[in-house]
Amino acid sequence: MEKKRSRTGREISCPTIGALLRYRTRIVCVIAEARGQRAMIESLDTAGRTFVSTVKWVSLRELDNQLF
Repeated sequence: MEKKRSRTGREISCPTIGALLRYRTRIVCVIAEARGQRAMIESLDTAGRTFVSTVKWVSLRELDNQLF
């Protein structure tokens, strides 16, 4: 994993491909690395369809003990 520093001084790192992480209220899977400290994520929308988007690394959080 490549580590960089954000403006706040906190170390951020590129999430590994296939990792399950939390983005806002959703559980997402990282499917690729994008430019500018961003990652492509895959999740399900409210209709159950696959949704792919690009988000910043700092917006992704590790999963807590409870999945849902």
